[in-house]
Amino acid sequence: MITVNSLSGGKTSAYIASHYPADLNIFALVCLDGHNGNAHYRQYYKDHGIIQKVNDKLQRYCSRWPEFIATAEDPKTIMAMLDLEQHIGSEIIWLRGIGFEDMMNNLKFVPNQTKRICTFRTKIEPIFEFLYMYHQIPVKMRIGYRYDEMERAEKYRTTFKFSPYCEFRPKSVKWVHRWKEVIYTEGEFPLIEDKITHFDVVHYWKDKSIDWPLDSNCQFCFWKQPQQLRKNFDTNKPIMLTMAVHEDMKGKTMKKEMSLFEIQKIGLQMDFNFGTGSGCQAGFCTD
Repeated sequence: MITVNSLSGGKTSAYIASHYPADLNIFALVCLDGHNGNAHYRQYYKDHGIIQKVNDKLQRYCSRWPEFIATAEDPKTIMAMLDLEQHIGSEIIWLRGIGFEDMMNNLKFVPNQTKRICTFRTKIEPIFEFLYMYHQIPVKMRIGYRYDEMERAEKYRTTFKFSPYCEFRPKSVKWVHRWKEVIYTEGEFPLIEDKITHFDVVHYWKDKSIDWPLDSNCQFCFWKQPQQLRKNFDTNKPIMLTMAVHEDMKGKTMKKEMSLFEIQKIGLQMDFNFGTGSGCQAGFCTD
């Protein structure tokens, strides 16, 4: 059974890649397929050929998806993952799934705490598809849950439900999907076993040259506190405005208490503990 390090783009999962070598290191990038996202970084990335590097990475296994234009994550994540590959001395496989805008338009909804499908479609699904097509499943999947958040391991899912084929029904003259649920991973949590906490992770990266994003994963994630979302308007305004416009067009909000446009107007609480991650309960995202 092969071992896989699942990289979220943050310091904790990168700590696993640095200390626990695996057969595969996999990173799934959440993509925006519109030109408005990441406008503040695009020229810098274009001048340094970084957009081309990302497309070269994604082309290998994800050529069926549109070319990379922007990401819903902090753009620093891209540079951090490229630098991490040099740091660990092993290849990192880059994947992507459906673009965030297409996901919302196709499914006609805005992700929120009652419809938590975004991590599944943009991260878990492309990882499953890659493992199913190119490797033998199940695999041993190492997830970056720390000792100080061990309760998250209880919610980790090892199965994936998908449609391997369609069947034609002559009487109704239509094709129907045939669904199958398979076990594709065995979760491993080395940081919990070795009692590694957030302090240990931060201390390890303190003297390294990798410039990690202050807030990892999707910048507008509904799991994040309003103050963190407000801070992200200062850090990555084009990304936040992209999602705010989609909220406005669809008449729905990611957070039930207020829209992103309303969050943009609130005052910034300077003593708030920024950059603690999304707290995602879908099973993969972590700082």
